[in-house]
Amino acid sequence: MSIGLHLEQARLARRLKQSELAERAGVTRQTIGKIESGQSVNSENLMKIIWALGLDEVLCQALSPENDTLARSLAFGSLPKRIRSNKNQADEKGEF
Repeated sequence: MSIGLHLEQARLARRLKQSELAERAGVTRQTIGKIESGQSVNSENLMKIIWALGLDEVLCQALSPENDTLARSLAFGSLPKRIRSNKNQADEKGEF
């Protein structure tokens, strides 16, 4: 299921019209329609909509390292301080 469909379900569960959510989020009704239909919107507008629906805490919990099963399975030890690019790979692309 797409993010847009999840957001639409959250809006409907709160018994909000697209125009009401748009007003709360500070975006246009067209932006709400775009995201709900699966079209792309900028990340700022996406976050405004998430906040207006009261889903910001849910998002933070979902992004928490404790809930990132892939990261937990890959990193039994400590996390690296940084990730270095493969020098040979960069040379092949003509990058520095």
